[in-house]
Amino acid sequence: MDPTRISKEHAHCVRTLFGHQEDTDLHEASFENQEVKLMPESCRSMKQALQRAVQKEVQRVMGRTPPRPEKAALEALGMDLYRRNKPEKQPFAHLIIDDRNIPSGTRKVNLTSWHHDKGQANLSNMTFNDGKLIVNQDGFYYLYANICFRHHETSGNLTKRGLQLMVYMTRTNLKMRRSDVLMKGGSTKYWSGNSEFHFYSVNVGGFFKLKSGEMISIQVSNPLLLDSSQEATYFGAFKVRDLD
Repeated sequence: MDPTRISKEHAHCVRTLFGHQEDTDLHEASFENQEVKLMPESCRSMKQALQRAVQKEVQRVMGRTPPRPEKAALEALGMDLYRRNKPEKQPFAHLIIDDRNIPSGTRKVNLTSWHHDKGQANLSNMTFNDGKLIVNQDGFYYLYANICFRHHETSGNLTKRGLQLMVYMTRTNLKMRRSDVLMKGGSTKYWSGNSEFHFYSVNVGGFFKLKSGEMISIQVSNPLLLDSSQEATYFGAFKVRDLD
């Protein structure tokens, strides 16, 4: 038997299928389904094979395989859940001193003048207001501060007394009307007038549990002696993890 020829039965199926395809738009769906049921088994198998071949060719031309309806629905649901539960940006802050408004005094003086968007300063998902860094998310945070004091001979003679050079980091909770010193550091220095330049750096850092709305601030002694360069005097915070 010539393999290039098809049987009369298959030829009849081909004519039936193409004739049926041309009249599809003239029939109701229920009537069309009835016609398919009346087809011989061999014709129904041929129709299904043709449909698979056409679908495969369309997918090849389109360059991708469309997802199954149930898979597409799951993917859409997953994207919706991701958008609704998308985590907020991790809070962090790095503030540098603003030397235009440094206060005077010798004891514990509030430093309220900081840059949060200039030079190396940066702020994300935290708030800075009136010299205080405000927490927007509950969590465990690492807090740090580096404060540098310097004295040049042109600043005058400070050798008559000991200089208490101190740094304090304070947490304030307005709801509880309470302020706590979280960290402090420093030393008493006697700077000699025989030296042209004096320099002293205080660095503090630690992990603390903070609640949304709590504020972090810095106090220092002798603020007029601060080194105002951005790599010398700064403080900041970054969230490490959520609360238990």
